[in-house]
Formats: sequence, C-alpha cells, structure tokens
Amino acid sequence: FYFQRGMGEKAVGTSISLVAPAEEREHQKICQSVLGEESNKFEQAHIDGRLLSEAQERASLATKIVSCNDFESQASKKNKWLLDAANDAGLDVDDSMLESSLLDGDKRDRQRFIEAKRAKEQLRQLLAKPMRKQHFGKFLSGAGLRESIKAEKEVKPFVVKLKNGKRKKKA
Repeated sequence: FYFQRGMGEKAVGTSISLVAPAEEREHQKICQSVLGEESNKFEQAHIDGRLLSEAQERASLATKIVSCNDFESQASKKNKWLLDAANDAGLDVDDSMLESSLLDGDKRDRQRFIEAKRAKEQLRQLLAKPMRKQHFGKFLSGAGLRESIKAEKEVKPFVVKLKNGKRKKKA
C-alpha cells in the first residue's frame, strides 16, 4: 500500500507501507481504524522479492554511513558550541574538553568509522548500476531479455554514475 500525506494540493511526499501477505489482513484493520473506510483507496504495488533484497542491502549500507555521519556531526556541533561559548566568555578551551571524532575514539569507534568508509564505497559502486531481478544464467529468454532491456531504460536516468578518478584498479 502507499499513500500521500496531506490532502489535495497540500499533499507532501509519498508514504509506503510494506506488508507481507500473511499480515495483510491485520494491516487492513489498522488502516480502517485510523482512516475509516477511506483506507480502501490504497493502491497495491507489487514488489519483486529479488529487487527488495537488493534494496535492503543498499539501505543497510546507507544506515551505516548515516550513523557514522550523525555521530561526527553531533561531535562537531557540540565542539562549535563550546568554542563559541568560551570565546564569548573570553576563556580558553583545553583540547581535552572537546568531543572526539570516531577516529580519535577507542578501537570499536575506529572500526565503525572504517566500516562506514567501506560502506560508502560499496554503496557508490552499487548505485552505479541498476538493480536487476536476475544476475545469473548464461542467456535470457526472448521475453526476459525484452523485459530486462525495458527495465534498464526506465531506471537509467536514476543511476548514479561513478567518477573516473575514483575507481579502484583490480589487482
């Protein structure tokens, strides 16, 4: 099911609810209790499980990256506030009072930073090619080939291109 938040021209964005077939009845009850009989206006969008697993992999990598960036951003904001407050009061700040970044932390923090860096590169590589339903097999059937070509054309404008200078050479 998916729906827009807001009404008419004030509608903003699209919300998506992923529901397993086994949970569909319970989800429908929740929608009817919240939205009344209007919940029947939801449109169904069938998602191929093979594409969903690729999307989950990309979302997992993005989560690692965002988590690391959030930690770094919070530390930076706290440090900026402390430095500004000390500057306004005419005080000096000892470096030991500042929040440290993940690289300055313990072994576990450094590992988190390294994993986020790897995840960023892996996500960049994944985003450089479209998601596919089939990655195996020597030949596609005629119908499968046409469907695959059509799908590639549809998603091509949304594929993030790798920059030439950032590609790693294979050993």
